[in-house]
Amino acid sequence: MATISWSALMSAGIPEIDADHKTLIGLVNALHRSIGDEEEYATLGSVLKALQEYTEYHFAREERVMGAARYPSLIAHSLAHRRHEQQVRDLRQRYEDDRQAVRAKECLDFLHKWLIEHICSTDMDYRPWVIGHAGAVSAAESISITGPRPVAATLDWRALRLLVVDDNRNFSEVMRTILEGVGVRDIAVAHDLSTAKLAVEGKDFDIVIIDWHVGAESGLDLVAWLRRHPLLKDLPILMLSGHERIGSREMVLAAGADEFMEKPISARGLLLCLARLLTRREQSR
Repeated sequence: MATISWSALMSAGIPEIDADHKTLIGLVNALHRSIGDEEEYATLGSVLKALQEYTEYHFAREERVMGAARYPSLIAHSLAHRRHEQQVRDLRQRYEDDRQAVRAKECLDFLHKWLIEHICSTDMDYRPWVIGHAGAVSAAESISITGPRPVAATLDWRALRLLVVDDNRNFSEVMRTILEGVGVRDIAVAHDLSTAKLAVEGKDFDIVIIDWHVGAESGLDLVAWLRRHPLLKDLPILMLSGHERIGSREMVLAAGADEFMEKPISARGLLLCLARLLTRREQSR
């Protein structure tokens, strides 16, 4: 099964809706690439979490848009949304109950079919009603995955310069997809510590996201190096881990990181965490 490529023919006519669709496509493609990966389960868990969050908020956005445009089939469309939400929730719950019970290939078969039908068929029905409709555009702009638009309006995601340090290329692409979905454009990725050090010494970043295990190396060593560096010691750091549990957060914060999240990650949780780091940085200046 091939990955999905975005096409102008998939456009719903509203930039925010199209951006959501591109993110959903990116997550499904990341799932496709993760099949057979040694960390397939970590990637799968993060994709399922993100898909559940994106479908729920994206469907809420679509329904607000259709309501503003007085789309006559809103009720039927909303019922289809509820069915899709339940299917994604069921997949994620099966994963949470037993990570060995759900494989990426199974999820991909369902999601590929659902996404193509959702974007290329169902959503094309409301397209003529919302194109050029000022109320529909305003409705789309009023909501995002991080919450009501006014909450996120103070954050300029497009200006964020971010470095991801993770040896898992598929998981790095999941991160990129989530970040690009809110407008982040400047995302660098390093798959080992030496490359990460060269990156932060050669360019100004706003935040660094570091995995605890980067191949055979420890992300904690990079945290310690950054905190000793005279020019980089105040750089905000978010550390991720899919292995450690007991005392992980306390250990990471004691080592000098500012925030800690466990894999599989939540897309909303990741973005809200980055928002907190950005807010703290601005307040400290």
